[in-house]
Amino acid sequence: MAQKSLWLTWMATGDGAPSPQGTVEALSKCGFSVTGAPWVDAPKEFAWTELAEQLKADGGPDVWVIAARQQDLANLDHRFGLSMVTAMVRADRKKLPHIAIIGLDGMPDLQGLPTLLQSCKLIDGVAAGWAAKVLTMTVAPSTAPNEPFRLRVSAQKVLGMWIEVGPSSGEWSGAMLGVAGGAKISNHAVGPQGGLPERTVLEYKLEGLELEVGRDTYVAWAVQNRLTATDSYYVKVDGTPTKLLVGQHPDVDPDVSVVSF
Repeated sequence: MAQKSLWLTWMATGDGAPSPQGTVEALSKCGFSVTGAPWVDAPKEFAWTELAEQLKADGGPDVWVIAARQQDLANLDHRFGLSMVTAMVRADRKKLPHIAIIGLDGMPDLQGLPTLLQSCKLIDGVAAGWAAKVLTMTVAPSTAPNEPFRLRVSAQKVLGMWIEVGPSSGEWSGAMLGVAGGAKISNHAVGPQGGLPERTVLEYKLEGLELEVGRDTYVAWAVQNRLTATDSYYVKVDGTPTKLLVGQHPDVDPDVSVVSF
């Protein structure tokens, strides 16, 4: 049996942070071909896009392991960046990699994780035999969670960050995206999925709509363009949101999905 390739993202940095050497050795002993890199903490530079490029290619690693402490997973910029990498991998890879989060100081808290990471395999990195659990999860094919929406992101220093959403199947009568936590929306567009369109026509657009969902206040933009599974709504987001609100145009369908970071 050929070795499975594994990419290790090491989140623990700074004074007192553990070394990745023991983790790499344990994974290698389980038969993985291990490569990887430390997490680059540069959110304004969208440094997480480099990791996404490594992982989302069809020839990318079979397994992605995120090794982190509780304090690493509590950082909003880390949580958002990891979520966006996960979204890009799920959107662009035909054969999805297995994704695991190894808690370097104990089992990660499922309920405390961002929405897009809650379907990852959680492993207590302090417990005996933790590396074998990474190997065991690769026996069955990896599948993405069943969501009513698609989510992808593109980010560059010149163009900024554009979040792309659309129906995972069927069609939507319009689209809406809202942000909470101090982030702002500055532009939007509609076009074929997979790339920001050069030109766009927006139907019955709404900008700066304030919505209360639970205890959170969202500022949302929306359009009534018909979207099929191959069309997308693109929204330029400035800053790091704590949550996204995703759904159809509010005049058509009030049901929404909340994506927490």
